[in-house]
Amino acid sequence: MTSGESAGASAEAAPPTAEVDTIIQQARTAIEEHALGDAREKINQGLALAPENLTLLDLGGFVCFFLGDYLTTEAHCRRALALKPDHAYACKGLGLALARLGRLDEGVQSLERAIALAPQWADSYWDLGVALLEAGRPDEALQAVERGEAAVPAEAKRFRSLAQTIRSRGRR
Repeated sequence: MTSGESAGASAEAAPPTAEVDTIIQQARTAIEEHALGDAREKINQGLALAPENLTLLDLGGFVCFFLGDYLTTEAHCRRALALKPDHAYACKGLGLALARLGRLDEGVQSLERAIALAPQWADSYWDLGVALLEAGRPDEALQAVERGEAAVPAEAKRFRSLAQTIRSRGRR
């Protein structure tokens, strides 16, 4: 076998990176255009070529969550965590999906793991607060938001706005 044949054989065995990169860009464009169904199709196309692509799994979890397909969101996040166990984004997505599926305790645990993995990332505190508020636990939601404000002072204004919403909904 010549060196050219060897290189060609290994290229066939590996996922076509340029094609996957193009699909990822197309999916991102569809997301930006709020064409989530189109984004989902592109992501599925990409995952057929590269089933262990972390970016595609993250995008898939995001899109499926916003399409209300929480079971598929959970599956994408679990696949991402199998590849990268300390992936805060997948922990956060999994937590949100589990909360929406009515498995709040598991969801909170996953959101707390996301916070532990990336304590300066405001989104995990925010999403924990929202999940707890949606579950009718405003006191715990407020605690999560206050923790976020303390951990990420640059987001204080945003956290205060959510705290105000929690307080007003908690009084009902």
